[in-house]
Amino acid sequence: MQIAGFAAGPYQTNCYVVLNEGTGEAFVVDPGLGAAAQVREILGAQGARLTAVVLTHGHIDHVRDAAELGVPVYIHEADEFMLDGGVPQASGPLFNAASMATPAEIHHLDDGIAVAFAGMELQVRHAPGHSPGSVLLIGEELVFSGDVLFRGSIGRTDLPYADPAEMHETLRGPVWELDDALAVLPGHGSTSVVKHERATNPFLREANVDRL
Repeated sequence: MQIAGFAAGPYQTNCYVVLNEGTGEAFVVDPGLGAAAQVREILGAQGARLTAVVLTHGHIDHVRDAAELGVPVYIHEADEFMLDGGVPQASGPLFNAASMATPAEIHHLDDGIAVAFAGMELQVRHAPGHSPGSVLLIGEELVFSGDVLFRGSIGRTDLPYADPAEMHETLRGPVWELDDALAVLPGHGSTSVVKHERATNPFLREANVDRL
């Protein structure tokens, strides 16, 4: 597998294109504003075919170009309502939300299921707090953590539909249970490793102070 990551849009949201060099298939995680053009460029350079858009949650900076790529879109059911371009979001004008299309084919990422895209198997863990339908997408060697877990920080819980109590439980549950060796590919900022975050991330440590 080859992963090409880049930041897109006003909030520099990380988008990841995962390519299976053996099959020529690919999927993309969190295509924000302007990501569609870069995704097509990467696919063209590799001669790869896109099969799915996979979303860690429904905030517009992560989903703005999802429909433009013309493939099935996968998201947790609790955040599906955010894929409607008519849903008001505080940052909507920055992302030209009025012209945002709704994906034609939407599938749900339910907690605990295993999904496979372009030959990569991912375990889905519901991880609410930053948004009702945030998920962790856990592979053999990595986790796409969206805006749940960053290098040295976590996602905001003061936004509409966010919930600090749910984030606390997410940090104590699915995040704390991640394997130490997994690379963390977050929605913003640089990559990390679970072991490093467990040892140094103040928010993760505070939520699990009784386990340290």
